[in-house]
Formats: sequence, structure tokens, C-alpha cells
Amino acid sequence: MPRPRRKTPGDYFVIKTITTSSALPLICIGTPAFAETSEKGSQTSADAVVAGNDIVVFGRGEAMIGTAKSASEGSVGGADLLVRPLLRVAELLEAVPGLVAAQHSGSGKANQYFLRGFNLDHGSDFSTYIDDVQMNFRTHGHGHGYLDLNGLIPEIVGREDFRKGPYRADGGDFALAGAAYMTTIKGYDRPWASAEAGSYGWRRVAAGGTLHDLGAGDLTLVAQAKTYDGPWQEPERLRHYSGFAKYRMPTGAGTLEASLHAYRATWHPTEQIPERIIGTALCADVFCSPDPSARGETTRLVANIAVKQPTWRANVYAQFYDWSMFSNPTYTDPDSTSAQIKQFDRRWVLGLSAQKHWEIADSLAVSLGTENRYDAVGNVGVDRTAARAFLASLGHYRVGELSSALYGEVAWKPLAGLRVTGGLRGDYYHYSVRARDSVAASLGEGSGSASILSPKASIAYQVTPHLELYANWGRGFHSNDVRGAVNRDTPVPVLVRGIGKELGGRIQFSGVTLTATYWWLHVGSELRFIGDSNAVEPSGASGRHGYEIVAFWRPFPWLALDGNYTASHARFDNGDHIPNAFENAASAGAAIILDPWEASIRVRHLGPSPLVEDNSVRDRGSTVMNARAAWKGKKVEIFGEVLNIFDSRDKDIAYYYESYIPAFDAGAPVEGRLSRVVEPRTVRIGAKVNF
Repeated sequence: MPRPRRKTPGDYFVIKTITTSSALPLICIGTPAFAETSEKGSQTSADAVVAGNDIVVFGRGEAMIGTAKSASEGSVGGADLLVRPLLRVAELLEAVPGLVAAQHSGSGKANQYFLRGFNLDHGSDFSTYIDDVQMNFRTHGHGHGYLDLNGLIPEIVGREDFRKGPYRADGGDFALAGAAYMTTIKGYDRPWASAEAGSYGWRRVAAGGTLHDLGAGDLTLVAQAKTYDGPWQEPERLRHYSGFAKYRMPTGAGTLEASLHAYRATWHPTEQIPERIIGTALCADVFCSPDPSARGETTRLVANIAVKQPTWRANVYAQFYDWSMFSNPTYTDPDSTSAQIKQFDRRWVLGLSAQKHWEIADSLAVSLGTENRYDAVGNVGVDRTAARAFLASLGHYRVGELSSALYGEVAWKPLAGLRVTGGLRGDYYHYSVRARDSVAASLGEGSGSASILSPKASIAYQVTPHLELYANWGRGFHSNDVRGAVNRDTPVPVLVRGIGKELGGRIQFSGVTLTATYWWLHVGSELRFIGDSNAVEPSGASGRHGYEIVAFWRPFPWLALDGNYTASHARFDNGDHIPNAFENAASAGAAIILDPWEASIRVRHLGPSPLVEDNSVRDRGSTVMNARAAWKGKKVEIFGEVLNIFDSRDKDIAYYYESYIPAFDAGAPVEGRLSRVVEPRTVRIGAKVNF
């Protein structure tokens, strides 16, 4: 993959009002921890108060002292997440303090994520699971670790647990910076339907319900369809359809769950544009589309069967995935031919995971688990195109990638208030890369294997009933695109080690939670975006360190306030700055419940970052404020959102690399800034009916 040619993300808090007539079912939907322990998160209980005829559930008021293994982990209920104003569904991950989800292309493309000083691109060091199914793709046609949550229906998220750092044994590939574990709902008390409309052609309809006592269990069905054009010169023409089905039945002391996610989308992306052409005849404003022929499409099916028992759980799944996208990050090649490319990926994914827990004694517990996955990639590669017409192949491949992991954790309480956890994870990878054309054969093909051991350790000490201190250390890893492992000229390692450390504390009183964390993370190879090939490739080793402060305060039963601030320092081991490694991030919000009214407002700031290694070119970052309000009757809810309230023209993303616009540039590519602006002020209104 060619290198660039150069001259030298809050603790999110939201609340949910539940009428007493349906309180019990909806509490289980919003905060499943009342009923069961999340294997990936913490066993916690929601902080709830009665206000009039409503139960107000404060998802970030969960008591975590005595259960959490670090200061940087937490949970939030799905019903709480629905109060959040959302431009994109992937912004549900912004419930993770310090994480920011941006976009440098169309609404059907995976988002760009930022956390702990990482430009995670499309997910490279942040792993996300839905019902124990990892959503990141390895050796993907666009970017390794590709995390596409666009098919997720917000109403089906029952809970979101999150952690940061490589400190837990069940955290494997892509979990160096952090991980999120989403659990889908158990069901609905009543069927519902909703419709929305808004700026720039936004339209959304959705409906769902649960058929109770169908056979031995309950069947939940949810579907949505949405369209969106956006503010761009070339309308996005997003056409999105997704569905969800889940059958849940008791078995023994636990449950059996079978689910199916289906997603199909097409769109016309507008990507980052050269800032030098803005305001010219070629590009009237920041919303211009220099290559209107770009297109994208995704089809994804995920089937999952899980058995959950009090002391063990097992899960088997299968995915089918078909994706392609025409894009043009540099616009024209130096020889004045088209630089447009078509990237594509078609695969099946099979997976199996299981975990068993033993309580050996009151002070000793042991858990063992396994995680197995096989990616059968039938066709992945890149073509050169012009207005979507084929010009030449840049390599077509068939890839098989098998991984198998065994892990274990021991939790010991040697003294009152002291908890010690030790873990060990072993991962084995086997890969086969076969050329489908002569271009790929010339670059390299072959097979091989790799393995890695990752020890973990955590200490938690409860100083008082309201104060707990934490120390964490762990090795983790991310994999690399295995096409790079067989490249004849510049081979890369298959597995890259990272080492993380963290010190933190948690203070928790009734209505008040405060956490503080200082962390360090060293990664053996950085993954970075390459502008002139639209690829992600490994670079040198890097180190990061920084701190996070997260606060939540409920001064009154009807008001909740939260905020977080994170700062990071990121450098390659040779002292160079890391492009797009943001230096700070912050978010804050307020949520108000005054029956029948509900409102929330949030501000999110992504701080400045260098765009080149010598820090000579920088981006100032972005700040956006969003708000949501709703009136809730017994059967009808009316709601509205204002996104980017102050109509900011900050950048969602900025890069610095060579691009070429022949009608503007003097006969040769020009090095400069390319960016994509934050989407302008957007208004959306809708209604929901509960039958």
C-alpha cells in the first residue's frame, strides 16, 4: 500500500420515565441488570426514584463500588439511550466517556471513532459486540477492524456496557483502547409504531412488538426504514431498511435466545474535499461533491443462538456480508487519469463462544471461556474506476482467517474491601490469502499462523463505602490485515501487542458519582489512514498517556447533570506526532423529567490534533450541541430534535495529504488539507404510538 506523499471523544447520562402501569417490563428493558448479570460488564442496579406516578431510572447512577474492576468501566440502560439526541445511530457509542463518533463519508459507511488519543478510523482498536457477536471485520475491503453499526435499530438496545484498556481476559482483538457490549431487549410490553421527518430529506418509520406466549416463549419483531439526502451538492439518496427478530424462551434456570438482524442500504457518499477549492467555480461551498459518481451499498445478515444459564453461557452465530463502495480521496492521479476506486468485500463469518463461572468459596471465583471465529472472505479487493466504470484491478483476493482463544480469570478477596483479579488469554490465528487475479499474485499470497499470550491483572480496594481505588495492568493486541502479512515487499506482523496501565478512583454517594483515571498505553504498531490509497496500514510503535474525569450529579429527582473531560498525549516512539491523535475531548449534558415533559441537551467537543508528524499543520477540532424534547401521553408521544443547534462549521474530520484537481491545480498534485464539515443545523420531529 503506498504511503502518503508529504514534505516532511463523556460520561453520558440520560433518564427514562416509566408509567407505573408498565414499570416492571420497561425497567427490565432499560436496565437488565435488575434481572441478570452482564458477563461482559458489571452486575449493578439502577438508581431509581419515584416522582409522582413515574419511576425515573438514572442509568448512570448505578452503584459500581464493590463490583467494578476499574474506574473506566460502566453501564447504561437502553431506555436511557433513547432519550439521547442522535444524528447517527453509532452515536450510541458516545455513551462511552470520551468517545466521539464522526463521519467522513455517507450515512451508509461505518463511522469514524476517536477515543483515548486514538483516531480509531472505523474501529481498529475499539471492539463492539451485540449479543456476544463481534461487529468488527478483519481484513476488510475498506479498513481493518471496520465497525459498521448503521444497521442497528436504536429501540432494540437493552443495555450498553463499556470498558477501556486491555485489562480483562475476555477482551481480545481490537479491544486495546476499549470495548462496548450491547445487549438487545427482552421484549416489549405493548406494540408500537413511530414516524419521523426532518431537514434534508430525513424520513424514518419504525414499528415493533412482542408476541407473548408463542409456543414456549416470546417473539419480538422490529423493523425500520429511513431515507436521507443530507446537505451535500450530490444528495446522499440514502435508502435504508433493517429488521430484527428475537425468540426468547426459558430453559432450565436460564433462557435460550435466537435472533436475526437484517440490513440493506444504498447511498451516494460525499467525502472529504480539498479545502483549497472551496469558494471557487468548482466548489461553491463546504457542501460540494467533487465526485458525484461515488456510490455505496451494504447487505448484512446476522443469525445468533445463545443459551444463558446462571453459571454458564454459550453462543453460536453466522453472518453474511456483502459490501462495496466507490470513493475518490485524491480525485485525480498525477497522470490526469481518474483516481476513483471501488472497494469490495463479500464474506461469511461463523463464530462460537462460551463461558463458565465457578464460585469456589466466598472469597474465590474462577471463570473460563473460549472465543472462536472463522471469516471466509470470498472476494475482497480494490479496482481502479472512472465514473464507476472498471479500469484496472489493484488486487482481488480470497481470504480465510481462523482465530481461536482460551481465557481464564481468577477473582480473589484476600481481605475485606480488597479484590484482586488475575487473567490470562491465549489467541491463535491461522490465515490463508489466495490471489484471484494476476495483480494480487504479484503482490503476494500464502498462508501462515501466529499466536499470542495476554496476561491481565486488576486490584480494587474499597477504602470506605463511598470510595474505591483501582490499579490495572494488561497486555492486549490487535490483528493486522493478513493481505499485508503476505505482501512480498513490506510484510507486516499478523498480531501486534499492546500494553496498558491505569490508576483510578471512584467516589459514589446518593445522587453523585465521580471517577478519575490516569492511563498509559503502548502499541507495537500504529494503524493509520493513507489518503492516496484510501487504506489503513501499520506504521511505527507508539505510546499514549492521559487522564479522564467523569462526573454525574442528581441535585433533584427531576434533574440530572453529567460531564467528562479527557486529555491525552500521543507520540510515535521516534518522537513524531501521530496524525489525527486528538489532544482532549469533553462532553456535558442535562436531562429533565417533568411529567409529561422530557428534555435533554448535550454538548460534545473533540479537541485539536496534528495532521502531520512534525505538528506543522493542525486541526482545531469541533464542538457541537444537540437537544431533544418530548411530550409523553399514555398512548402517544410527540418528540423533536435540534442537532448542531448553533450551526457549527467545524470539521467532522480533517486530513493532510496530496490530491489533484486538474481544473484547479497547476499540472501536478498538491499537498494540502482535506476535510468534511459537520452537518449543519438539523431539525427532526416525530410521533410514536403505543397500541
